[in-house]
Amino acid sequence: MDIDPSRIAGVNAHETAFLHEEIFVRRAYLPDGMTLPPDAVVFDVGANIGLYSLFVHAECPRATVHAFEPLPPVFEKLAENTAAYGVPATLYPCALSDTDGEVEFTYYPGYTTMSARATLAATGTDRDFIRRRVLAAPDTAGLGEDTELLDEMLDFRFREVPYVCRTRRLSDVLTEAGVDRVDMLKIDVQRAEAEVLRGVDEAHWPLIHRIALEIHDEPGTTTEGRLPTLTTELRRRGFTLTTPLDDDLVTSGRYTVFASRG
Repeated sequence: MDIDPSRIAGVNAHETAFLHEEIFVRRAYLPDGMTLPPDAVVFDVGANIGLYSLFVHAECPRATVHAFEPLPPVFEKLAENTAAYGVPATLYPCALSDTDGEVEFTYYPGYTTMSARATLAATGTDRDFIRRRVLAAPDTAGLGEDTELLDEMLDFRFREVPYVCRTRRLSDVLTEAGVDRVDMLKIDVQRAEAEVLRGVDEAHWPLIHRIALEIHDEPGTTTEGRLPTLTTELRRRGFTLTTPLDDDLVTSGRYTVFASRG
């Protein structure tokens, strides 16, 4: 299936282009050597506008997708995209966590992918990370005195909008949906990855065969030390892990880890 980025429903064109490059071109959530079965069952946790769900459908047209996105403006685009491309997906307008309830989220209209639970949001940290990425990119090396304009743009894009969203536990969803295997569990949830994993009951861990996980381990924050903690836990559960991958342009404190078993 050919995906034209210009025909994808998105909140921001710059994010849509980035997500397409990251997921379809660089295959950031399916590294070399890792494949999905033709009838894969995939959980897309932190689905945003659905580019990973579309990627899975392109790779495995018979795959079944369960996609989770708590923020209403973004969920609307997720629904549009999965419908437009005929993705057999069950969509959940909620976040996954270790409790069933409601929590406040901080939504950034200009950078939806950085939106997070209010207690985990770090507006200044995320804004500075994007600033460093922009300045490090080859096509912006000559920005020079225009950094003031960049700062104004980022201030606007990172304006904070509160939303109250539902949270659910992954094990509750697995039980409710009658899922007997998870061929890929993709988690990219802006510092809430530990909570998502805590929402898996012991009985359900054997059902999970592959994980694509973004882990935040940012020095001087509450996430410091999380990378070794979570990777040790996954190894204890029988997963083989790849070497953690950091951002390709700047030091970010965000690592992508792939885990598989069998």
